Amino acid sequence: METLIISPSAQQLKQSQYVLGGMSHTHEFATEQGTILHLPLPLLEKKTELHELILIDTLPVTHECSFPRGTIRYSKTREFIFGYIRTEQHLGLEHLEETSQNAYREMLQLCLTLQFPHLLRIWNYVPHINEAEGMTERYRLFNIGRKKAFDDYPQIISNRYPAACALGSFDTTFRIVFLASTRKPYYIENPRQMSSSFYPEQYGIAPPLFSRATLVPQVAGAALFISGTASIVGHESRHKNNIQSQVHETLQNLNTILTQANMIIKENRAEFTNAQYSLSLSELFWRIYIRLPEHLEIVRSVLQQAGITQAVYVQADICRTELLLEIEASANYFTPQSGHIKNA
Repeated sequence: METLIISPSAQQLKQSQYVLGGMSHTHEFATEQGTILHLPLPLLEKKTELHELILIDTLPVTHECSFPRGTIRYSKTREFIFGYIRTEQHLGLEHLEETSQNAYREMLQLCLTLQFPHLLRIWNYVPHINEAEGMTERYRLFNIGRKKAFDDYPQIISNRYPAACALGSFDTTFRIVFLASTRKPYYIENPRQMSSSFYPEQYGIAPPLFSRATLVPQVAGAALFISGTASIVGHESRHKNNIQSQVHETLQNLNTILTQANMIIKENRAEFTNAQYSLSLSELFWRIYIRLPEHLEIVRSVLQQAGITQAVYVQADICRTELLLEIEASANYFTPQSGHIKNA
């Protein structure tokens, strides 16, 4: 069984450890290995050496190909595939719904063809996500296209959705980044929040389809991917226009999700060999998306008080206009005795 490790750096690769893929936050980052996407969002802290890399203990094979409206690049091993899709929406010729559906179909067909039936994590970067296209917000059009594609691939999507996020970028390129596996994860929900697939139609005729987190069993521990998380309780946004309160509410959601993951580890010890049985917020790698750059100091202060220091702060539009930030995280459950790094 292959071991996947989430790491903020490729500078200290061990022997027989390779870069499968990931996202960099600066143009200066370079590696000849794997599939790396430069995150298309402005850094709010200009200097950072933190990235989000997926390391693997098997040498991956990398391919790049094109489809009618874009390109796909991916790296794969026997058990994991990491890749991204870049596509341009032909304004005036197609709606974002069609662009989204086509891109997702390409990704799902690739995973089906290469026999990676379990989606673990998807990152979506949607240009101008809050703007209207015709009479409909672009985020809602994206959700319609995603759902139509998911409905076309029940072999991969069987009412169990990957961890995911959808952020607004400021250029014209629609990007999907994905991680899939031959290995089925645990799908985690948040008892403080309604499952996204059951959101009422006030948020659009197609709900956003994702789990709050996924937990991937490994031969030595586990990998955790927490979805983009915001100040939402039930299905309702909380603390409109109050950035400090939104950060605190978001932290409550993140703590609850992490507690759920820790419980799964404890209750399934035979499956999660060599896993430490709990992680705290301070042991995760974080990416914080902030709508307004002037909120950086407030957000960073609250998060640092909560023990969150290993974080990258970027500017992005959030899926709901009243939300001012979204936070995602990833981590490794490894004991020091297992010979791997313990946290991201």
